[in-house]
Amino acid sequence: MFQPPAGAVQTAPQFNLPSFNQEAVRHILLGDYGAIVDSINRMTVLGYCERLAWSEPLPTGRHGEYISVMTRKRTLS
Repeated sequence: MFQPPAGAVQTAPQFNLPSFNQEAVRHILLGDYGAIVDSINRMTVLGYCERLAWSEPLPTGRHGEYISVMTRKRTLS
């Protein structure tokens, strides 16, 4: 096997992964189940996001209140 010269410092090779300069924004919908679903559907129709990007509305523990979250990332130029 290859043996480095005596006293040589071994360093691992450096691999530079491409860095994607991205920002993220989280949209949170909080309210009645029907209102959340309608809002998600409207944003989908407008082309702002995909329906599948949103979490399933989950009850918050307050009577009749639900929450759904969507994270949208954008690449900075």
